[in-house]
Amino acid sequence: MVNLPRRIYNKIKIFLFVLLCVSGLGCENEFDPLQENDRYVFSMYGTFDIHADTNWVRVMPITETLIPRDPEPNGTTVTMIHQRTGEETQLQPKLLRFSGNVYVWNYWTTKELEPQEEYMIRAESSAGNQSYAIITIPSELEIPDVTYMEENESGEIRGNSEDTLVTLDFSYLVQVIRNRVVEPEVEVLISNLDDINLKTNGDYCAEIDNVEKLEEILLANRDEMIVNRRELVVISSSEDWPHLADLSEEEVVLPDVVSNVVNGTGFIAGIAKRKIVITSKRIAAENTPKRECL
Repeated sequence: MVNLPRRIYNKIKIFLFVLLCVSGLGCENEFDPLQENDRYVFSMYGTFDIHADTNWVRVMPITETLIPRDPEPNGTTVTMIHQRTGEETQLQPKLLRFSGNVYVWNYWTTKELEPQEEYMIRAESSAGNQSYAIITIPSELEIPDVTYMEENESGEIRGNSEDTLVTLDFSYLVQVIRNRVVEPEVEVLISNLDDINLKTNGDYCAEIDNVEKLEEILLANRDEMIVNRRELVVISSSEDWPHLADLSEEEVVLPDVVSNVVNGTGFIAGIAKRKIVITSKRIAAENTPKRECL
């Protein structure tokens, strides 16, 4: 049974948040390069998901400027190289503007990824200076079977993963009713990663009971709550996923501590991500064989 301390899962969630935020997935945080730099060329952050139609990586030159405000092209080229075949795919640039005239460059590709293969993600400046990371793409992740009961926010998840599971989260869009007033939606994220029972063949199952966790988060002066959406997010990654157990939550986000970028800083990961919208009494198809996990 997976039974790591809660602090480790908190570190995984922080690391994933940072990684996904700066990968062009909707987080509008300013990017702060290093103030002093005598050996880094680029910062590179992103995930390459075998199930995604489009994959993104954020690549920024590391300069003495804390906040990037220049929207002009900087001459950076980003290339994905399939290590086994040598095939090269040039990623396309996209400029993003955040509040306060902060500009960052994301690079994207729709190139299909192959499981259990290595790829180099290389950034090169107009002067020929390079930073790069080599990642391993995990196997495809099976869509888990989910049985879920809305009335008590409980259920069961069963699946199989050939690689390490790094996320098993429920995302809830909730409206709280206080004094007969329905408040705007808020997102509540609950990790059930430490509820997993795992077998050596990769089969896993988890008994879910999230109603108390939801109530605890939304308890203050609450009359009632309305759950408008339930979504399960499962992510697996290859063996090059960083070991976070011995790091503090502050160290997890430091550029030098968790980085796989050569001549640069940041982290790029190969992942397999599944999102499942949960409906009441969602049950696996009858022809799906049941697994014994307990």
